[in-house]
Amino acid sequence: MTAFKPRFPLSARHAGFTVPELLIASVLGAMLLSSLAFTTYGYTRNLDHMEEIAGISGTDADPALRRITNDIRQAWWVEQVSNTHIKLADTEGAFTEYYTSGANLMVKRPNGDTGVMYTSFKSIQMEPTYIDRYREGSPASHDGVWYSTLAATGTPSALTVDSGESLAIAFVAPALPTQVPGQATSSEQVISVQSSIFDVPMAFFEGSGEKKVTLTVYEGWAPGRGRPTGTALATATVNSSSMPAATQTGSVWNVPSSLVPVSLSAALTPGVGYTLLITPLGNTNTVVLKQMVQASFPADQILKKGVGGSASWVAQMSTIPLDVKGPWSASTTTITPVINRVSITIFPNNRPLQQRSAVVLSQGVSDDPWLGVVPGEVAP
Repeated sequence: MTAFKPRFPLSARHAGFTVPELLIASVLGAMLLSSLAFTTYGYTRNLDHMEEIAGISGTDADPALRRITNDIRQAWWVEQVSNTHIKLADTEGAFTEYYTSGANLMVKRPNGDTGVMYTSFKSIQMEPTYIDRYREGSPASHDGVWYSTLAATGTPSALTVDSGESLAIAFVAPALPTQVPGQATSSEQVISVQSSIFDVPMAFFEGSGEKKVTLTVYEGWAPGRGRPTGTALATATVNSSSMPAATQTGSVWNVPSSLVPVSLSAALTPGVGYTLLITPLGNTNTVVLKQMVQASFPADQILKKGVGGSASWVAQMSTIPLDVKGPWSASTTTITPVINRVSITIFPNNRPLQQRSAVVLSQGVSDDPWLGVVPGEVAP
């Protein structure tokens, strides 16, 4: 009797699960999936419940608020168009806008795309806070008296300068607008200064020789020091006919009663000391000036030098009223209120209000008013 042989021999690659095994595996898998589904369902229900209590459910404004405040932090600068419309600029000056349109909170991206972020609310408030940012403005131009000798008390007297002598009057070009007569206190600086007219209280006695006097501007040895140094910056020669005639009462020279304007144009440097040198020409001419005798040497020196090459400068305990006129300019500062924080409040329907606040990081990195960003500036 021949043994039975299967037509298709069994091998490992033809092996598989039996029907009972498949049934058992299916039951076990269903049990595991049911347990996982129950756990997940319970977790999500609990999360929904907690969000409902906190007022941030899926129909809530919190996701929109998070998105807006994140963009505010990363903005280069922020402008408020209205109390429901803000514009955010990136470092290249491209804009993202958040605003309301009817009952919708909208977003507009730099490429022009717009979309609805949130609906179903009563109202929205976008409240910014500001910080002042300073920038240098255009220089302010002026023209007038920028140096004037301080008024002195007492009775004026006459100071004479004879032919061969010289008188040096020290003055300092202003470095700050507050050093200019009549200017208010400020933190600005003088940028440029130029002399055009010197008003000097002097008269002239006509002797022999040239009936003239020279007035020359030099840089001073130091601010307030009268000794001239370097080469002449400007020179003017005044004829005796252009000055009042000096008079005497007995043997005493009368004090000049008027100012003589002398044109001396020179570009000067703010804060630098200069000297006005007065020298009579001719043989026996005399210049008479008005002086105020002081109890001590003034801050801006008056020096007199006698006849002869070996003569030295001698400081005078007096001041001579002197006005210097000309154009000058000063710096200006513009102050721009810039948004450094935005608080956004949304009043949903049938829910408590929700609020988020964000600082503009480009404005919050420094308390220095000259730093930060002003709207319109792009990143360097």
